[in-house]
Amino acid sequence: MNKDYVVITGAYGGLGEAMAYRFAQAGFGIVLLGRSPEKLKALETDLQKYTDVLSVTCDVSDWESCVKAHGLIEASNLSVKILINNAGITYIHRFDENYDIQKFQNLVLTNLNGSVYLTKLFLKELLSKKGSIINISSVIGYAPVIGRTAYAASKFGMEGFFSVLAAEWEQKLHIMMVYPTFIATHIRENTVGKQEVNEILTPEVVAEQIFKAFQSKKERVYIGKTAKLSKLMYKFFPKLYVHLMRQKISKNL
Repeated sequence: MNKDYVVITGAYGGLGEAMAYRFAQAGFGIVLLGRSPEKLKALETDLQKYTDVLSVTCDVSDWESCVKAHGLIEASNLSVKILINNAGITYIHRFDENYDIQKFQNLVLTNLNGSVYLTKLFLKELLSKKGSIINISSVIGYAPVIGRTAYAASKFGMEGFFSVLAAEWEQKLHIMMVYPTFIATHIRENTVGKQEVNEILTPEVVAEQIFKAFQSKKERVYIGKTAKLSKLMYKFFPKLYVHLMRQKISKNL
């Protein structure tokens, strides 16, 4: 029997790497996607201690790069059962006269378009296997956080796209949205000030909860106290949520 594979975008980032190890330890083969061939190769070499691994250079923000990567994976005759749309970048800035539209465009291309591109390319195979698509969203995917207009646009966009996709392919495809609170990853290295709302989770903790939620075929999973509290507060007390969030964050922008 052929081994089932997991395709992970943004694979050598903190959460991507942690998920690669977790799924590898569970017996899945791993396909690593990312922009740096050197980082991909280093992770591939280490992961081979646990399972079969293929690394493919891919810029998810570029359709042609995604098509090429998919072609290489398809040519390897791997049985892809899970797609994890994890690749993401951030841009933290108030929407004012100094707002960088180029950074907004790059962020949406990576975070939103990239997940759509890979889903389009792997959809037929995933449907044939009744596979899973795991999308890494954020607290900002359902509640506002000051300074994150671009990030919110990408994550709210994912929410809309995949909710419709789930409705179109009900019972034929498992789609899971993951809403972690802030994670200690490289995506936050270039931010200024203390930007987290409350807690910061380790990639390993998040990866473990994602794997358990996948096993249970959950459709939505909120990881961390901040994610769960923000969901409830913004749903039932939206003005209070915004007031508290503004107090916590706005002074750092």
